[in-house]
Amino acid sequence: MISNYDLIIFDWDGTLVDSIDWIVECIRDVAEEQKLDKPDIQSCKDIIGLSLTEAMLQLYPTITEHQKTEMVKNYRHLYLAKPSTPSDLFRETHAVLNRLKKADKTLAISTGKGKAGLDRGLDGTGLRSFFSECRCGDTMSSKPSPHMLFDIMQATNIAPDKSIMIGDSTLDLQMANNAGIDSIGVATGAHSSEILEKHATLGCINNLTELFKG
Repeated sequence: MISNYDLIIFDWDGTLVDSIDWIVECIRDVAEEQKLDKPDIQSCKDIIGLSLTEAMLQLYPTITEHQKTEMVKNYRHLYLAKPSTPSDLFRETHAVLNRLKKADKTLAISTGKGKAGLDRGLDGTGLRSFFSECRCGDTMSSKPSPHMLFDIMQATNIAPDKSIMIGDSTLDLQMANNAGIDSIGVATGAHSSEILEKHATLGCINNLTELFKG
């Protein structure tokens, strides 16, 4: 399935790293601190992939500028309280990335995380050396804008028909559709396989090892 592509672009949270539950917990705790109604779990998952500012506004469109700023600041404080370590990775992540690298694939990351958060994650998990390019939601247009993907393809000089996006959220797959590249959903994070199948051009897999099937 993956052998036809030269550039494989991964989402981070829920795709390479088993972090969705922690993100949801932090969002709900921040809402409680601000004395706002706690969002339900799926609503929290639905906004993972957006920049923090956009995520808070989507959950609470009527909050004031001050509340938004406080929520973003408090979320970062809570999220960063948990150290980033290799144990955060899905069991298959390292082996899959290693296999792709040995096959001379160019690997990249497109994430809604801020650059500081991704840098912390890359260093804490030991994955930095695998990736040629990384694009983050605080420096570029948020998903599902294709901006990050266009920038990665330009930087690597790899054509859209040789590029593919792998992600656990509909935002990842919509971004790929908007960029005109293929995509595969992986049912390890924000959305179920039934939902992902509606957006992924090449369907959905249960975990990253299935990239090598077919």
